[in-house]
Amino acid sequence: MGWKYVVEIVAVLIMVGGVGGIFYGMFKGTLGLSFRTIQFMAIAFVVPAVVILSMERSIGSEATAALIGTIVGYALSGSGSHD
Repeated sequence: MGWKYVVEIVAVLIMVGGVGGIFYGMFKGTLGLSFRTIQFMAIAFVVPAVVILSMERSIGSEATAALIGTIVGYALSGSGSHD
């Protein structure tokens, strides 16, 4: 098993853990559905997906850079206005 597969398995575990953790917190009642929660779910799902697609050569390096830049811009947008 090569490093590529290990990284992809870790990325899938991050996706499942992030989304599952949000749902668990909502089920227990300790976490509400807010702007930050939706933002975290989007990032926890999209970033590992971009990594997997990039490692499988399904998207090129330019597209990967553009997607990572867009994700960082989305994560940092309105960081002071939604507390």
